[in-house]
Amino acid sequence: MTKHAGRSTFTALKSRHLRDLDIGRYARALVAYTPTPAIICRLMEIARGRIDGLADTSVVLNVMRHNPETVSVLARNVWQPEIAEQPLGFLAHLPLNQDGVDALFDGRLDTSNPHLRFICRQSEKPTAIYFWGVLIGPATAGGVALIMERMTSDKYRNLPIYCKAANERARRLFLSLGFSDGATHRGLHVPNIMTCGFVASEPEPRFRFDTYRPGAGTHALGITVVHDAEEFLKVRTIRAATYLAEQNTPYSEDVDGNDFSGTHLLGYVGDEPAGCIRIRYFAGFVKLERLAVLSRFRHTRLALSLVKAAIEFARMKGYVRFYGQTESTVLKLWEHFGFVPRNGPGLRYLTDRIYFEADLDVPAHAEPLTPYSGAEVLLRPEGQWDRPGLMERSVT
Repeated sequence: MTKHAGRSTFTALKSRHLRDLDIGRYARALVAYTPTPAIICRLMEIARGRIDGLADTSVVLNVMRHNPETVSVLARNVWQPEIAEQPLGFLAHLPLNQDGVDALFDGRLDTSNPHLRFICRQSEKPTAIYFWGVLIGPATAGGVALIMERMTSDKYRNLPIYCKAANERARRLFLSLGFSDGATHRGLHVPNIMTCGFVASEPEPRFRFDTYRPGAGTHALGITVVHDAEEFLKVRTIRAATYLAEQNTPYSEDVDGNDFSGTHLLGYVGDEPAGCIRIRYFAGFVKLERLAVLSRFRHTRLALSLVKAAIEFARMKGYVRFYGQTESTVLKLWEHFGFVPRNGPGLRYLTDRIYFEADLDVPAHAEPLTPYSGAEVLLRPEGQWDRPGLMERSVT
């Protein structure tokens, strides 16, 4: 729409990364919607005195007919079919295909009258996003968070975002939103194109028992230490489905009075609770028990991950000797980790299943917890010893 980003007022968003805007904080009482041609015409009249190099209204309408997603109106409170008294703004972007990105950098893309061959249709996945025109004020600036939420969909996620700043003031504002000066594409560096960097991702988890991150992906395996009643209920539900329903284990054998004297690890597949294991502590050794994985997730490696996580968790606490009682049909799983079954006919409890006692000795952890690990470390939630806890974050 313009050869430069519009002289918009980003004051309300200043020093907030464009890709990480909190909708609940910035977009309350705001809506974003696709405008009618009448609204576009009126907004273009308003913008014409504020944005240098503004494209003709006919060009904007032509681009919108090609892809209706390219222009979003920001308003307070509710959508209205025509311009009213409430503050309005807009954000226009060009979803560029590969040729469009090349054209942006080599000068073939005329941003005041872009050729439609460079712009993806609504059903196509772009290669990059170009902020074509922005007109917002303090009352509507937070609505940008709504636009950015749309760009977390599979079609737009993690695409490069480019813009051009009209003046030094606009440049500083874009810098405060995570943009940086200059952009390089296919070895061609263009100083006056700004690009929006990515929010620094969380570092890879240090521990196998602290890998669950909500929203990590449908098939991602994650494990966490159980900290509250809701998580414990998930553990009990998994065990009920596995032992009581599937294996006909008596209730009194599974609910044995030891659930509150140990540590539970909860395993996820995506965001679905899928498996668990219990760790109980004795003088000089730990007992690993109650390993359960829901049947529909047994094709994954979650059972292996849970056992590895439990061993690492106990080693962090200074244990090097492990004991277990494994049902005969899954003995090989435990032998995979080095457990050695004891000689003898095995054990029977309230069912006809046979269990074997098994032992494992492992090297000491390189960085076990000790009384000298630090007062703040020893106050942190179980399994989250590598990051500040609530009490530390509350200190100012």
